Amino acid sequence: MTPDRIVLSGTEIDLFTLSRIAAGTVEVAVSDQAMARVAAGRATFLNALSGGQAIYGSTTGVGALKDVEQHGTEMLEYARALPFAHQIAVGEVVAPDATRLMIALRLNSALTGQVGVSADFVRFLQDMLRHDLLPVLNRRGSAGAADLGQMGQLATVMAGAGMVRLRGVVMPAAEALTAVGMTPHPMPPRDGLAASASNSFGLAKAVLNIMRAARNVRLEMALATLGAQAMGLDRDVWRAAGMNGLRQEKSVASWLLDETAGADWPQVNRVHDPLSGRMITQIVGASANALLEAGRAVRAETAHVDDNPVIMDDRVVTSGGSLLLSLSMRLASVQLALAHLARNAFNRCLLMVNGQLEGLPVNLVPPGVVATGYGPVMKRALEQPVRVTDAAGPVSILNLPVAAGLEDEAAYISLSAGRIREQLDAFDWLQAVEAMLAAQAIDLSRVIPAPGASEMLYTHVRRHVPTLTRDLPQSAALTNVRDGFIHPEFLSNLFATAPFSPFDDILGIAPVTETDRNGPKRPLKENADEIS
Repeated sequence: MTPDRIVLSGTEIDLFTLSRIAAGTVEVAVSDQAMARVAAGRATFLNALSGGQAIYGSTTGVGALKDVEQHGTEMLEYARALPFAHQIAVGEVVAPDATRLMIALRLNSALTGQVGVSADFVRFLQDMLRHDLLPVLNRRGSAGAADLGQMGQLATVMAGAGMVRLRGVVMPAAEALTAVGMTPHPMPPRDGLAASASNSFGLAKAVLNIMRAARNVRLEMALATLGAQAMGLDRDVWRAAGMNGLRQEKSVASWLLDETAGADWPQVNRVHDPLSGRMITQIVGASANALLEAGRAVRAETAHVDDNPVIMDDRVVTSGGSLLLSLSMRLASVQLALAHLARNAFNRCLLMVNGQLEGLPVNLVPPGVVATGYGPVMKRALEQPVRVTDAAGPVSILNLPVAAGLEDEAAYISLSAGRIREQLDAFDWLQAVEAMLAAQAIDLSRVIPAPGASEMLYTHVRRHVPTLTRDLPQSAALTNVRDGFIHPEFLSNLFATAPFSPFDDILGIAPVTETDRNGPKRPLKENADEIS
């Protein structure tokens, strides 16, 4: 593997590598040993087919039509038509990063040799990535054990129909394939179903939203530090967590103390701080732990074959592997973690503006100034934890049988990932408000922001929002603060300034070109001379 090439071989892929694939900044190659497994799996499938075995989706229909058999030319025509039957997604167009990652994940699981697809199927997916030829996907179309709507759109493009982005330009698939010298894939038996029925789309969404949530957690740690300094929170609470907290609480406490070492800290006279100020390490620590578990779970799924049927030894057998329930449960934990984080962030915002802390007047209006201050902004802030909490409910427990009741279990990975996206959209705005309030509170407390992450946040806010001395329109200011916080360069600089290892490395957000900390299971070259 080189910095510009990723070699897939059907093994686990770490999140950092997945992010590079999603960004389209690396070439995706496949190992020859993996291709040998694909050939062996295909041979097993063809032997079973020629031997007269009834094979779901090849000699039979799918779903409620599983007992309807077809043979000969009828079977071939059915396999070719499967992509079109499943091309049902509608709504908002999916971003290219999720689409690239979906293709790569489908490619990687096929390289296990357990799917039974043809070598041409694998090469076609690889060529799509090489040419940045991406199907135009729509967001709505997945509500079962496989992402049929979006995978159907991929399969349709492989068959030469539908719409694509070719290096960013939208055009008909047939036109794009001709432009890059590719011909439509004929979709022989097994390939049509394998292209249409997997969880690759939901898995791609889960990867990207877990990584985005990890960035929000890290930003929240920095915001909590800035706000804690502004309010003069008691840092002995963090020292106590470092002594008797759980493992991740200790890690967060250590980070907070390191970031505020030697800082200009307000002198206050309190017996103790409100709970939202004293429990930062517990809430952030538990949330970080939920993200780590989700990151490990989604990484494990990158090498998991969720197809039905599958190749086992020299047989074709049915499988229930499409239920990614372990991942779904971890995603539900992330949803809950984000709700707790948002509540804590809002409560600390409230502490800064309610006039109950020394040196911080109501609505953070400076003494002697006649103004409304940040009261209206707090109403904007309140909306955000409500939205985050509203999207925190798990979806994998919903019972929505389809296919005449035969398909009666589902993990709803795509819907869970979509809920997390909704939460993060709201959380972004809450963090912009929190930063604005913390910067004003810093000024009122007459302290200098702690060097490092706090100083970076304060400087960014003041670039867009002046110290409040009179009422001003805030919509554009909040938008600018939020846009800066979600910009990759800002976040990369923030994480480089105040790293949090191994969290950053495991979740693929460490600001490095390459990292070996997470490398043992990264897809590796199986033979230095056998890469294609």
